[in-house]
Amino acid sequence: MLTPYRALLRRPGAAAFAWSGLLSRTPMAMYNISFILLVQIQYDSYEMAGRVAAIGVLVWALQTVPTARLVDRWGQRRAMIPLTAIFVIGVGLAIWTAMTHGPEWALWLSTALASISGPVGSLTRARWSYILDTDQEIHTAFALEGSLDETLFIAGPALATILATTVWPPLGLVVCAVATVIGMSVLLSRKDTEPPPRSHTGSGGLGWRIPPAVVAVTLISLGLGLMFGAVDISTIGFADENGFKSLSGLLIAALAFGSFAGGLWYGARHWTTPLWKRTIIGAAAVAVGFTALAFSPNLIIFAVIGFTAGATIAPTMTNADAVVQRVVARDQITEGMAWVRIGIGIGVAAGAWIAGYLLDHQGARWGLGVAAIAAILTFLIAIAAMPLLKRGTASRDGSQGEVPEGEVAYADRPPIPHP
Repeated sequence: MLTPYRALLRRPGAAAFAWSGLLSRTPMAMYNISFILLVQIQYDSYEMAGRVAAIGVLVWALQTVPTARLVDRWGQRRAMIPLTAIFVIGVGLAIWTAMTHGPEWALWLSTALASISGPVGSLTRARWSYILDTDQEIHTAFALEGSLDETLFIAGPALATILATTVWPPLGLVVCAVATVIGMSVLLSRKDTEPPPRSHTGSGGLGWRIPPAVVAVTLISLGLGLMFGAVDISTIGFADENGFKSLSGLLIAALAFGSFAGGLWYGARHWTTPLWKRTIIGAAAVAVGFTALAFSPNLIIFAVIGFTAGATIAPTMTNADAVVQRVVARDQITEGMAWVRIGIGIGVAAGAWIAGYLLDHQGARWGLGVAAIAAILTFLIAIAAMPLLKRGTASRDGSQGEVPEGEVAYADRPPIPHP
């Protein structure tokens, strides 16, 4: 099963940008839970923690498309260095504010600054799209990226929980900042795999001319984000209610480990089922898994069901990225994928806010119910968006099948030559 991944990582420069990109994405798995735990510990309020975290995620979502356009226009190195500096400043201000019991508005300001971090999750995916040629290779690369992300979500929440509850409340945020600086420094030094800036290709950005299929997967991602935001904070509350708050990171890790395994399995296979069908099937599996999770009677059952439900996450996210890759030009790939991230971000913000309120007033079971409803909503959105997905991923001859093997269905624009 690992053979396709080894072949990709043997490409010149690929292994270096893959691991450094992974390190730079550490905040994806640790920042939100570290911030929630820091605020909850210092201010003794899940509602406040969910509210402040939601502000940060919302700002992150809103900044994703503009900063992605900046990355495509200027290049990754020129755009990401100042954005990384803003992130580190925001983290430092967040720690100082929480540890001195500063006002809530100062927490909003600090997490907003820390959330202006750029399209970090799309940087390596854009590099894979630049150095690879065929749909099957890119499908495998995106699945690899999804699985690598899940390694962060396996270790990150557990590490963040341990650091916050047993060592020092803001230590998880410190780890996020250090990992980002190291990872980004190595990633941005790899100029050989960096896609050229859009100014060198003579093309323009997407602007508001967003392909309908990208709109469709953005809405699907909105439902997924709503589910993610509710699950994260509700899992902490569920463990707390059962008397084992320190195990909340391990429960989130069970979800992530399931996603890691599901992503590796999904990416190693050559699929003949059309992409639009796989997108809908993935959304259906998400709905079933996370509805079952909401009825978990104890921590052990939660972990078992969580692993199974988690196995649906990475394949579904891989499908969303693959849809974007099919319908936008190569030098618009970062911007295109940013729309998927903005959908996730807005959903996470709403999910964390709603679930945080319900945790304080009704209990963790209600927060898990929000996650289940969001998962079902994701499936319903996928069904409603089926015509857009079907048309957007159809082959160039107008048929409804997949793009022929060996072709990459970007928009009708000449591919950028590789170095």
